[in-house]
Amino acid sequence: MENTSCKFPKEEKLTSVIRIQEIFDKGTVLFIHPLKIYYLPNDCPYNRVLITVPKRLHKKAVSRNLLKRRIREAYRLNKGVQQIDKPAHTFIDINIVYISGDIMEFKPLNNKISNALAKINKSI
Repeated sequence: MENTSCKFPKEEKLTSVIRIQEIFDKGTVLFIHPLKIYYLPNDCPYNRVLITVPKRLHKKAVSRNLLKRRIREAYRLNKGVQQIDKPAHTFIDINIVYISGDIMEFKPLNNKISNALAKINKSI
């Protein structure tokens, strides 16, 4: 599978409850307001992502889904640009948590995701 693609296929979505708990327990945390990003290297041939918007901050499903769509689109557009995968084929699992009570517009959110992916890329 090619990572320069602008698609977001099913295998790039993190769904394993055990792996998600492992990321929270053992993963590295990166904070770029309003995002809290947990990441941990994996043994898959691709990066996997989980996007979370807490119900306690956004009571209405409409606002949670809107934010998840915006974050997913920003990740999809920036994943190929930042080239998270290294020549040593290090791939990671990422959990993006939106921690603000406000609904952020797409452009600033896109910049935050781009900056976060660049920082993750440097730290791996």
